[in-house]
Amino acid sequence: MKLPLSVYYITQNEELRLPESLAKLSGWVDEIIVVDSGSTDRTRDIAEAAGARFVHNDWHGFACQKAFAASLCRNDWVLDLDADEVLSDRLVGNIQALFSRPVAEDIAGFRMRWVLSQPDARHPFRHDKSKWILRLYHRKRAAIQPEQDSNDDRPRVMAGRVLDLKGDVLHRTLISLEQMERKYCQLSSEQARFLAKKGRKISSARLFVEFPLKFLKYYLIHRQILNGWFGLSVAITAANRNFMRLAKARELQMLASFDDDAK
Repeated sequence: MKLPLSVYYITQNEELRLPESLAKLSGWVDEIIVVDSGSTDRTRDIAEAAGARFVHNDWHGFACQKAFAASLCRNDWVLDLDADEVLSDRLVGNIQALFSRPVAEDIAGFRMRWVLSQPDARHPFRHDKSKWILRLYHRKRAAIQPEQDSNDDRPRVMAGRVLDLKGDVLHRTLISLEQMERKYCQLSSEQARFLAKKGRKISSARLFVEFPLKFLKYYLIHRQILNGWFGLSVAITAANRNFMRLAKARELQMLASFDDDAK
């Protein structure tokens, strides 16, 4: 018997990673929604073969895309997954047990542990810091705010408690350094537009310290130092993304200021 749960994804060209994620949902969730922003590969065929409803929506940022996907769901309880995220067997079992009986009405959602996990065993990538994220939530008690160009795609709780659910979400984020660099280029550009629109002032001092501080965060605190030369590469690429979002935001502000002066 399928559970009263909708799972939604946002995708673009995810034929490599989507199949593993969808396979973990087979036969026990009521509905799967895939909102795509223009795939040119086999993403649509893969989604529809798994029984998902496939919908195109132009890209306006992570928050807008996920809010739109959630709005298409027919169930109040929704699970927000990315194409590169795979539910562990333990987490699947705990979700099934959770919905085998009515869920208390004062619960807004459930956090689950998010763990980086390399999709290719040949990569020397074994260690990273895990975190707890809210991905399973009731749409009337928590929601994603659809702000354009915003990367804050986390549900905000409006009412109710948030509990922890044991089991891991395996984040198969890293296909290659080239793919990581492309992804972070898109992310930094979207974050820059959002910061510039909000009027965030980016000081020169902040620019000078951003890269070294973020590098130390990823390399030491997130334990990329344990991943050898590959971890060093990941830490540098991630720190550069943080630096570039600020540099791009300042550039946008500078150009806007010149335009204002010219009027």
